[in-house]
Amino acid sequence: MSSTAAQQLGERQPGPSQQAQPPYHRIWRQHGETLKRTTFTSAGQLRPWDAKDFDMIVAPLDGTRNDSGTDNGYQTLVNLYEIPDEFVWEREQSVTHSFGRRIGDGGRMMLWMHFLVEIPRTETPERQPDWLKWGFLLSWRPKVQARIPDCHAGPSPEPVTEYTIELIVFQPPIDTFKRLFDFVRSAHWTDATFDPYVLVDIALVSWYHRIDRVAWTVTELIRKDEVDIFERARMLPSIADSTVTDLDLHRIHTNAKNAIFMIEALDAAIRIVDLALSDHELSGQGGGGKVWQNTHLLLQHRRELFHSTRLRTVSSQARIKNTVDLAFHINTAHDSRVNLANSKSVRLISIVGLVFLPFSTITSIFGTQFFTSGDQHMSVNPDFWLLWLIAVPVTLLILGVWRAGERDTLKWPFGSAELLPLPSWRPAARKGAGATSRGTAILADGIELRNMEAQIV
Repeated sequence: MSSTAAQQLGERQPGPSQQAQPPYHRIWRQHGETLKRTTFTSAGQLRPWDAKDFDMIVAPLDGTRNDSGTDNGYQTLVNLYEIPDEFVWEREQSVTHSFGRRIGDGGRMMLWMHFLVEIPRTETPERQPDWLKWGFLLSWRPKVQARIPDCHAGPSPEPVTEYTIELIVFQPPIDTFKRLFDFVRSAHWTDATFDPYVLVDIALVSWYHRIDRVAWTVTELIRKDEVDIFERARMLPSIADSTVTDLDLHRIHTNAKNAIFMIEALDAAIRIVDLALSDHELSGQGGGGKVWQNTHLLLQHRRELFHSTRLRTVSSQARIKNTVDLAFHINTAHDSRVNLANSKSVRLISIVGLVFLPFSTITSIFGTQFFTSGDQHMSVNPDFWLLWLIAVPVTLLILGVWRAGERDTLKWPFGSAELLPLPSWRPAARKGAGATSRGTAILADGIELRNMEAQIV
């Protein structure tokens, strides 16, 4: 029975065509009777609460309108079961994480929660992820004063209040539905009539198992990115374009985003558990019965479970950040190696040009009209000195412009930098002047200090 219902519910969020006629499931149980279950095709077939010991309804999550614009039963559900306006408002405003309480008439207590988690696509990470969201609305009314066997040690257990339970779960995950269904079928279902927070604990533990699986999926995706980026880091001596051209930065950033969403979901779940714990503590009956104490301990354990998964996800987030940084460093290092290889080619060309430069210079000079070839010897034009008169100043001018364009990286041999000092407007010149003045000041301070020491002695 539970597997059939679970298959009908499914784990995916239904599309608009599936939401047009969503199935409604109703499960109830009375003391001394077996579990009963029925399915409705519309909200109009549902009936109000009729004071059963345990009554649960499974309904679609959102949407008061379908594609045709007609009411799909959500408003009927709200009016029939007096769903709090705050719960409805949260759905209309797309509030994704919440925990609320309200006191109704006749001692009725209401509690609701909303959950959301992102489910990344492992097969096609570049596609948009799925989102799993659902709602939980629990209400209970005091029924009678009763005694629970084995609630307290000793001959006279304290009387505790028994409740009628009314639960609506809006499109729960399949794990949550199975756990709730199995609990109602079990012999311990009466625990919820003495402490309704037993059902809150079931919802939270099922949500933890679901969110923990998603966290492991995110961690595995991040691990694959780590392995890939480390392999590429080992390939850095190579300048092949394949080292970086097929690096999927979109996938890496998507996994980083998944880790951020995962931490958000875990933080929200921890807040819900904290609120449930404080609220459960306030609702404790006297010293609390055995059921109450066990539920409180279990809620504390759920909180630690969520914290454990959060720590792992925080570590994964730090790892993917390191992966993103390494990916950019790999791109930078690859570009640097390509530029280095190109600079080696330019250097080789420069060396070849330097080798042939003297020959070409001498050839150019002897090819001018300053030299004429006679029958027996070569004669030099008397105006040959004009060549040097023009060439030497031009050469010095070029060297001066080059020197002015250099900073402190240029070092002249044999202290000849004084021949072409840096201009005063250059930062390197100001830096050198500042260093010189500081050195002079330090030397003067040292001399003054020695004079003072001599006077003291």
